[in-house]
Amino acid sequence: MAKMGIGPLGSNGLCKRKFRWLFTIPEVTTDESSGNDPEAGLDTLPPEKSARPNLEFKSMSVKHLNEDVYYPAKPDWKPVTLTLYDMSLNSHPVFEWIKKFYQPKEGAMFPPNVVHTSSTGQTRKFIKEATLTMHNGCGDLVERWIWEDAWLQSANFQTLDMSDSGIVTCDITMRYARAYVDEIVG
Repeated sequence: MAKMGIGPLGSNGLCKRKFRWLFTIPEVTTDESSGNDPEAGLDTLPPEKSARPNLEFKSMSVKHLNEDVYYPAKPDWKPVTLTLYDMSLNSHPVFEWIKKFYQPKEGAMFPPNVVHTSSTGQTRKFIKEATLTMHNGCGDLVERWIWEDAWLQSANFQTLDMSDSGIVTCDITMRYARAYVDEIVG
């Protein structure tokens, strides 16, 4: 495998670059279910910004003689925010994700981790597995993160401004059960 990045010459080290990544949320940022279809992903939103997971361990204290000793306790996975380019599509992928657990017209809310079949027979599953992959300059996989049981916590469809000719984006915040590095290639 070719090593293409920034690192000391003659070393095996590789500096990962901030712009060589892909974030996959099925049916939101990419459509993995369509196989070799050349139009796969055309009805999804490409990400502009994201982050890797942020983890903090809560601590527990143990009383020992005249001191307190601290140990790591439960992990606390922080939400991750993605900025998506808001494309002109037949339907809005973020709002379609929202409709899988919240129906604004009916005011109906579905409880987490439930697959609900509506009267039309449509299955609504809103818990997803998200993936972040980082790549080197040749496109080879360098690192893969998996977010388990990810769900949409918030969506910000952003402000509009007649005096600004910029691109419209949509910010989403995603909660998840846990995240882990699935593969690091060196």
